[in-house]
Amino acid sequence: MRSSPPKEEWAISLKKKTRKISTTLTLTFSSIIIGSFIIMFILNSLIVPHYYFSKMEAKVTSVMTDIQKNAHSEQQLAELENNNQVTILSRSLEQSSLDDFNESLNIELNRKKVALNRFWITQETLDQLENSPQPIQRNFDQGKQKSSFLVEMQVIDQTFYLVGVSTVNFSETASLINTFNFISLSLTLILIISLIYITVRKITDPLVNLKKVAEEITALTFVTTEDIPANEIGELAQSINKMSYALATYQKNLLAKNEQLKQFTADLTHELKTPIALIKAYGSGIEDDLDDGTYLDVILQQTDRLNEIVDQMLDYAKLEQQQPINKVPIQLSDTWRQTVTSLSPTMTKENIMLLEADTDTPLSLIEADPILIKRVFENLLTNSLKYTTDQEIQASWRETDEFIEFSISNQTSLAADFDVNKLWEAFYVHEKSRNKNLSGTGLGLSIVQSIMNEHGFTIEARLVHKTLIFILHFYKPVKQV
Repeated sequence: MRSSPPKEEWAISLKKKTRKISTTLTLTFSSIIIGSFIIMFILNSLIVPHYYFSKMEAKVTSVMTDIQKNAHSEQQLAELENNNQVTILSRSLEQSSLDDFNESLNIELNRKKVALNRFWITQETLDQLENSPQPIQRNFDQGKQKSSFLVEMQVIDQTFYLVGVSTVNFSETASLINTFNFISLSLTLILIISLIYITVRKITDPLVNLKKVAEEITALTFVTTEDIPANEIGELAQSINKMSYALATYQKNLLAKNEQLKQFTADLTHELKTPIALIKAYGSGIEDDLDDGTYLDVILQQTDRLNEIVDQMLDYAKLEQQQPINKVPIQLSDTWRQTVTSLSPTMTKENIMLLEADTDTPLSLIEADPILIKRVFENLLTNSLKYTTDQEIQASWRETDEFIEFSISNQTSLAADFDVNKLWEAFYVHEKSRNKNLSGTGLGLSIVQSIMNEHGFTIEARLVHKTLIFILHFYKPVKQV
């Protein structure tokens, strides 16, 4: 099995094999254009001359066919001659010597401004025409004149007919044309390649910029590009920018989570360390016969404390794992009243008054897990009981078309510039509890936030003039239309 090359070797190998897109596109387009020019030169040199000559042959054949059908008068022949740009001659074969016949043809050609160095119809040709109804074609090459005279001859009713057309030496003409085209197209090619290169660079420069941005993102530097052209590359740039924003946000959240985890671990260690140390110390005291009758009670209290921390940790871990919750229609005011009833002995013992504004009409039902919602109310009310500074707690309800709002508040000793977002951190104790009978783990408000988030509800903490206010929004189910 072949092992993968080291990262450095792979990068070097990729760099060697990589060619710039601008270079590739320029070479590709240039090759296409040069190939087109070469094909055009081949056509001009090899195919076009044959095509030109075949067209001339078809032309004289067509005119001869018209003569054979119905055009025998001088007027008709003149019309054919003018319409088709050919030369037409007709001579009777009766009582005419070969020399006189050829001389008269040459005189008529000269009269029609067709100058030929060599033009002669042989007796063999005439005999062949008289004995066969098929026409005969001949091409009289004029040598240094660089032209030819293509003719088609036929004898009809003892009358000799000749249809001729002057043809140029197209091979030499094509050579001249190719030479001129080579010069002009070379200049044109230079201009076209330059324009192609400039155009391709305009297309590829944003890609080069995106490559640099991608390399920065790979190095965990989440930059963005402002070079966004109005095409598919621009859409790619916007997607990369969105990706960079998303990765930056994710990294920020991940780093924050890591810091929270570190703080969580440190706080948990601190919370566990105190009861464990006390249990060990009082256990040693019992072992050394130092017990005054209270050591076992302290050990049991600290054991309950450890058990409470573990239970809170389990609840918090379950909520963080986002396990499915059991939602049923519940009446929030009933759940709140149950919570108040269960904590009434503590409020009476601590002489704390709950001031609650009753709603005039029953609240609408919301869909939620009744056990978890009761935990929310218990943790919030317990938090207020522990930290109120004036022995009063205020609670109120408000209902809108979209949600039911619940708020609970108490006076606090927090400073005016305190960051209320810290309240949601696990094991964060924001101030010293004034209620010694209510212990805490610092997980209560974190659990409240997790429960609200799991349900899709919201909770907000505000600090207004020494009053700490928690505002909860329980959203109503969406009615099906």
